[in-house]
Amino acid sequence: MSINYARFELTHVWMLAAVANLKERQAAVISARTNPSDRVRLIETFMSQVDWPEDAAAATNHYLKAMGILTTNRNLLVHSNMVEAWQNRTAIYSISRQGNTSVIQSSLEEIRQVADDLNEYFDFGHKLSNYIATNIHHAALEEGMFAISRIPALPPLPAHLDPAQRKK
Repeated sequence: MSINYARFELTHVWMLAAVANLKERQAAVISARTNPSDRVRLIETFMSQVDWPEDAAAATNHYLKAMGILTTNRNLLVHSNMVEAWQNRTAIYSISRQGNTSVIQSSLEEIRQVADDLNEYFDFGHKLSNYIATNIHHAALEEGMFAISRIPALPPLPAHLDPAQRKK
């Protein structure tokens, strides 16, 4: 899961670069100095400055919503204590910034799904950022860059590991 999240974070850079029409190195400097929530706000701000095609805006907003869920799931797993619980489930204990303790149950399959979702959204973010860069901002293709002519299919939104978050 951790490796897949690190890979997924690359798409934050690529999406920021594509949406803001920046060079990847410029976006990497900005991304390195911001947290994922700030990156979402930056991308949304840059999106608001251009009249986007509806399908590209919808795909980008879908990516941003998934980014929030994936980051929340990653933070829950990385910053929690996990112990074997009951009925082949894992108890995940976490403490919020406010000092509140919470416990949720999760199966190995649900935890594995977080890693799989991160991988799927790495692919989606990679393709979408290349589509935006080349088809909206008409960036010149560089060696090794995907040539994407259509917006990639939207993967299903990932599920929150924490059942209390699923209603949002």
